[in-house]
This record gives sequence, structure tokens and C-alpha cells, in this order.
Amino acid sequence: MDNSTRWYLLMLLSVCCMLFRFSNVAAAQYGSSQPTALFVFGDSLSDVGNNNYLFTIARCDFPHYGIDFPGGKPTGRCSNGKNIPDFLADELGVPSPKSYMSLNRTMKPGKFLEGVNFASASAGILNTTHKWHSSNIPLDTQIDYYSSVVGDLEESMGIVWTKCFISNSIFFISIGGNDVQVSNGTGISNFVSLLISTLKGQLEKLYNLGARKFAFMGLEPLGCCPALRAVNKSTGDCNNEVNQISVRYNEQAAHLLQEMQSKHVDINYSFFNAYRVFTQYINDPRTYGFNNVTVACCGMGFLRGEILCNPSASYCSNRTEYLFWDGWHQTEAATKLLVNTAFDGSPPDVFPVNVRQLSGRLMLM
Repeated sequence: MDNSTRWYLLMLLSVCCMLFRFSNVAAAQYGSSQPTALFVFGDSLSDVGNNNYLFTIARCDFPHYGIDFPGGKPTGRCSNGKNIPDFLADELGVPSPKSYMSLNRTMKPGKFLEGVNFASASAGILNTTHKWHSSNIPLDTQIDYYSSVVGDLEESMGIVWTKCFISNSIFFISIGGNDVQVSNGTGISNFVSLLISTLKGQLEKLYNLGARKFAFMGLEPLGCCPALRAVNKSTGDCNNEVNQISVRYNEQAAHLLQEMQSKHVDINYSFFNAYRVFTQYINDPRTYGFNNVTVACCGMGFLRGEILCNPSASYCSNRTEYLFWDGWHQTEAATKLLVNTAFDGSPPDVFPVNVRQLSGRLMLM
């Protein structure tokens, strides 16, 4: 490519992105949705049905999942109702993106223009995570699928338009919890270093594919999930080792994003410290509307955490008062609180900016 052609493309890209940003401000000013798409990467906290298409035990497409979702039927979300991407999309004013596995089976023109959800239950940063007992779509493969989406958009909409569209989209990432559950016994420091070094390459690949706005959700105190509390049948206490790994992972993931922003000046990010916020729910439940923060609403066995929710399991009627829906996943009520803080919260809960600030979506008075 000669210098004149390169200059022309750069100018065209700049004009295109300026138009995108102008339309964002205008849309916010007049109360309409901004033209920002949401791309989702992660695990069962964000899966909206990708695993429905896999031969796997890691799926949530049966009762009593979805009991509070519009329509009251299971969709593949591991929740009684909406999950994180659903509420995040609501706040952004965009449709909740459909699962990649469903979109990839249609010939609908512009099928990727409302964003895409690549998240897969039981998936991890490492390709080997949970592979011994269930099929999933690990983060590497999710990014490969995203690469194919970029190619499809470039073919149908053009390279310049695609770059503008992607650079103004939000990339939500919530991953690592499944890896932490199956830590390899090499010690907390070594294992977390392995996760972060792998994650670094994955985030760099997303950057090279056009991602510029990262909304990253840190890990919750995983050791306090009913499934892990239930292991300690004498007390039902949290698993402190798993919580230590979660804290270390969050610290290093936040540092990684800071390093990437120093390296790439056009990156912006929001890191949500879910561990800190979730711990507040556990320590002071009534302040946040919860009456039970140790027992799962739906499941079987001790704390209803030994066997996940299924058609034969009992489930609570007062679901808005429970922190956990099943042994591993929070209720819709807890999810909504988490997203509200990620979107409009302040440091140290979410930093250096919240998701509203990241998106450029103005707060209407």
C-alpha cells in the first residue's frame, strides 16, 4: 500500500468514527439508544444459549432455569431469569446479543450488527479447563469465532465501517472462575501467573481484531458459592483457598488491563471488582434486600449446593431474597445489583471508569 492510499484510508476511518461519536452524543441528548453493540466473552455467568448446541452436561436449558425469564421457559441462561449481558444491554440501550451458535445457523442479513454473545458454560481461559467432563467453548475458540464475525462484517459492510463499528462497541469479558475451580496444584502464585499470561495473549488478539472498549468483570468470592460451602458439611464455611486465588487473579487482571492501556493509548477499560461488591452482599445481606446468602434457591443436598438445579429439585418461592440461584450462580436479583454497580458505580468498586463512562452514554436528567 503506497503512502497516498494509506493516508486516504486513515482519513476515511477518522471521519467515519467521528460520525459514530457524533451520533452517540446526539442519541443520548435526545433520549434514544446509542448505536453501540455489545460483544460478550465468558462462561456460565454470561452464556445465553451457546451450550444448548453442544453435547455437554454443562447446560441450563431445562427447568427450573428461566422460571422468571420473560416467557418463563429455560433459554440456556444459568439463572432463574436474566443474566449479566441482559442487564448490561438494558443499561447500554442495545439489544442483548444472541448466542453465536444460534446466529451462525441463520442466513439473516446483518445478523451480527446487534453484537454477539460467545460465552459458554464451563469455559475457561485455559483450553483444558473442564474438558475432562464436559464440552465447552474456551476463550481461545470464542475469540476465533469473533474473528470470523469480523471477517463477515468486513465482507458485508466494508473494512472502514467495520473498524468504526467495532471500536465503538463494548467488549464485556467475565472469565476465569472455572479455571480457579480446577487449579493445577502448582501453587496460587504460579497458577494465577499462568492464567494471566494466557489472558494477556487473548486480550491482545481482541485488540488486534479491533476491540478498544473493554468492560472486564473480576471474579466473585467463588469459595462462598453453595457448591463449595457444601463440601465442608460440618460448618458450611467458605473455601478460603479458592477465595485467595480469586483475589490474586483479580489483582493481576486489573494490572494487566492497566499495562495494556499504557501500551495501547487507544484502549479504554472498566474493571469491576465483583469480589468486593459480592462480599458486601454476604456480610450485610439485609442492606441489599437478601435474607439468605448461603443456601441455593434451587438444587439438592446440603445447602442445595451438592446437585445443581434440575426438574426434580425443589426451589424457593422468595427468589428475590436469595443471593444464589443454584450452587454456582447468583439469582436474577443479585445480578441486577451487580450490573447496576458496574454501570454507575465508583472506585474502588469499579475503576478507572464505570461502564457508563466507558460507553460514552450520557446520564439523562
